[in-house]
Amino acid sequence: MKVLIYLPFAAAALLVGWQLLAPEDAVVTERAKAPPAAAPAPTYESMQHIPNRLGLAAPTDGIESLRETEVDGTLEVDAQGNLVISEQLRHLFDYFFTAVGEISFEEAAERIRIYLASQLQDPALGQSLALLQNYIDYKTALVELEQGFPVVADIAGLRARQDEVQRLRARLFSPEAHAAFFAAEEIYNHFTLERLAILQDPNLTDDDKAAMIENLRQSLPDAVQDVLIPQIHQQLTVQTEQLLEQGADPSEVRELRLSLVGPEATGRLEDLDQERQQWQQRMDDFSAEREAILSYNGLAEEDKQAAIEELLESRFNANERLRVSSLLDMTAE
Repeated sequence: MKVLIYLPFAAAALLVGWQLLAPEDAVVTERAKAPPAAAPAPTYESMQHIPNRLGLAAPTDGIESLRETEVDGTLEVDAQGNLVISEQLRHLFDYFFTAVGEISFEEAAERIRIYLASQLQDPALGQSLALLQNYIDYKTALVELEQGFPVVADIAGLRARQDEVQRLRARLFSPEAHAAFFAAEEIYNHFTLERLAILQDPNLTDDDKAAMIENLRQSLPDAVQDVLIPQIHQQLTVQTEQLLEQGADPSEVRELRLSLVGPEATGRLEDLDQERQQWQQRMDDFSAEREAILSYNGLAEEDKQAAIEELLESRFNANERLRVSSLLDMTAE
């Protein structure tokens, strides 16, 4: 049972850590080794010389991991030529910063400036460059902040880290940019921490925990749920396989399902388990009788095939027979 208790906690703790540390932590390590540059943010005029200085025909030239990919993140401007701030802009920044390792952090930032200059004009260009500098400052400060927190912490420590990160973002970004860049992530992190707190509450029954987690999930905005639900189901699949490999009994699997997807989905999964078990039993019975027919020496080959067809029709409906035939074809291959 200890495996079941700690698996969701460990997975969620790692998930929260990933949300708070990555991709920021991965792409600022190199920059953190050197003091921040004191140069002012580039202006539109200075940007005109960057492509020639780097010798690039395109901002992604020479980056193997970005080869044959499209820049992730669209740029929008309003009727007055001002930049429309959205999460797409952060996607664009991170698209280039994922190449850190192949290139330096500073070069990745330079390539972003090249791309911005090729796509925008002032005032949107100057606004995007200023936001990029905010993002660079944020990533640098984040490394220093994370050094004050352990890699693995209890719920209180994870909450403290999340609060510090949110304060850092609020200090470096305007309210509009803060919301556009990080709102969905912060909502998701809050959900993860609240879910952990419920799972670790010794005063709650398993059914109480399941109901509270389901209510918590349903309180999330639809857009966040659209992202969250596939992640939860992937987590459920992985952890269920781990439990079964360890010889867990059905009650442990049920407890895991309740903690991740709630009572209604757990009921549907259990019904599906029963249907699969019944189907597998029918297939096993059919296969055994089919093998007996095939191994019977007193029948000609044509008679054997006719007997198998008769057996198939007596055990399965039309749609099921197509499925069985497909499975037999796959087995024959």
